[in-house]
Amino acid sequence: MKPTTRKLDARSLLIGLAAGAGGVLAGQAFFNRHPDRRLEQNLVNRAMDRKLKEVAASDTIRLDFEHRYVVFSDHHKGARNLADDFVQCEQTYLAALDYYYERGFTLIILGDSEELLEETIGAAVPAYQNVFNKEARFHPDCLIRVYGNHDIYWQVESLVRQHMDPFFPGVRYREGLLLQVMDGEQVGGEIFLIHGFQGTLTSDIFSALAMFVLPFYRDFQIKTRFGRTSPSRDACLRSEHDNHLYRWVSQKRKLILIAGHTHRPVWSSKTHLEKLVEELAALLRLPPDQRPDNFDELIVSKKREIEERQIKYPPCTDIVKTRPSYFNTGCCRFADGDITGIEIENGGISLIKWGRQAGDIQRSILEANSLTEIFLSL
Repeated sequence: MKPTTRKLDARSLLIGLAAGAGGVLAGQAFFNRHPDRRLEQNLVNRAMDRKLKEVAASDTIRLDFEHRYVVFSDHHKGARNLADDFVQCEQTYLAALDYYYERGFTLIILGDSEELLEETIGAAVPAYQNVFNKEARFHPDCLIRVYGNHDIYWQVESLVRQHMDPFFPGVRYREGLLLQVMDGEQVGGEIFLIHGFQGTLTSDIFSALAMFVLPFYRDFQIKTRFGRTSPSRDACLRSEHDNHLYRWVSQKRKLILIAGHTHRPVWSSKTHLEKLVEELAALLRLPPDQRPDNFDELIVSKKREIEERQIKYPPCTDIVKTRPSYFNTGCCRFADGDITGIEIENGGISLIKWGRQAGDIQRSILEANSLTEIFLSL
C-alpha cells in the first residue's frame, strides 16, 4: 500500500497565508492598544526598576533649597576629526562652565561625555584636555559624573584611574543619582538622574555589538563626510525611547526622571516644540480685546520658532503625556553650536539653552517651574 501524499494546492496556500497575516495583524493591534506590554517597554521597566533600587541604596543626596545643580549630557567629545560633533559646541560649553563655576553650581555630567565607541580613549581624551581642565575646577566637591552607553568604559576602575585621574584625582563614575527634595524635614519627592540607555536592546543588552560596529562607521564618516550624526537623525527611535522612559516614570509616585541619551530636550514630559504649539494656541484663543498691541508680531515669531524647532527636534512618534514627570537634558552637540541642559536651583527646575545671540554666547531659559508645583501634580 503506497503512503498517502499531500499536495499543497493554491487554495490551501492562500488560506495559510491569510491565517498567518491575520495573526500578525491581531498581534500588532493588541500591542498598539497596550504599548506597556511590548517587549522593549518591559525591558526598560525592569532595567529602570533595578537601577532605581541600586542607586537609592548607594547614591542618594539630600536636595535643600539653597543647593544649585546644572545637568549636561551627550557631549560625545571625539578626536577633533570629521566624525566629531562636539567641535562646534566647544566654545559654547566652555562659556557655560565659566558661568556655573562663578556662581557655585554643582556640575552633573549625565553620560556620553566622551565618544569612546567610535574613538579610542587614547584619541578622545588628549583631544579635549582644555575642556577637562575647565571641568576640573568643579572637582572634587562640585562635580558628579555619570557614565552612558558611549562612555561605558568609565565603569572600569583601572581605565578611570589611568585616564581621568590626571584631571579629576580619585573621581568616581556613577550609573545614576537620586536627589531627595526636602519639604522641611520630610521628603517631598525624588529626582532620579540616569543616562537613560538602560534596558534598550542596542545600547544596553546588545552593547557589545555596537562597540564592534561603530568604529567602522566612524571611518566611513571621515572618508565620505556622509552621515554625520545630528540631533534630528533617528528622530523616530529617539522619541519612541522618550515614550518608554515616560511610561516607566509615570507609574511612580512623587518621582521625577531626568535623563539624556535621546538628545531631545523634554520639559515636564513634553518636548519644547509641544510647549510652543500650546503657547501659540493660547495666543490664538485670546479675545480681540485682550490681545496685546504686538499680537501679530507675537504670532509670526511663535510660528517661526515652531518651524525651526520642527527641523531641530522632529516630533515623529511622540505620544500624549499627561504627567509632568519626565525631563531630558537634550545634548551638547547641536549642529548650530547650541547646547541644552537642566538647572535645579532655589527649589525650582529650568530647561536652559546656551547659544550665540547677537554675536555673544548667552544663556536662555526655555521653561521653568517650582519643584513643589510639579510634585503636587504627581
